[in-house]
Amino acid sequence: IARAVFETIRCRFEVTCFLADVRENCEKKDITHMQKQLLDQMDISSNAVYNKYDGRTIIQNSLRLKKVLLVLDDVNHEKQLEDLAGEQDWFGPGSRIIITTRDVEVLKGAEVVETYKVEGLVESEALNLFSLEAFNLPKPSEEFLDLSKEVVKYSG
Repeated sequence: IARAVFETIRCRFEVTCFLADVRENCEKKDITHMQKQLLDQMDISSNAVYNKYDGRTIIQNSLRLKKVLLVLDDVNHEKQLEDLAGEQDWFGPGSRIIITTRDVEVLKGAEVVETYKVEGLVESEALNLFSLEAFNLPKPSEEFLDLSKEVVKYSG
């Protein structure tokens, strides 16, 4: 959903960045890697990012006068928000930061204006999606129907 929104509205902004899988990338690497990726996607040199403090300063100084669209996908820690999107004054007027997370508590300390909770699929849609991913079929075969229903129910 965040990617679809990003693609739909990106033309309204001076600079845009979609940082996918923030949680996973921060676990594999560190926050400076994500800061560099953010700057690179916005065509800003990231050569001077040696630590997270440099990254914060460069992001803030480079983007504070620009209308920015930034999507932070799958954030799982408040520090990630602090180091990638800091405060509202890091970005110019009209900027938008979209954050996806599985843990709404991550957003408690941030200056969040609006939240949207994505509802899960109904059972039949979930079963079809599972079948497409697992078997490359729109519906599971009869022999895997019960097992597929169990997997869908277990995974929510």
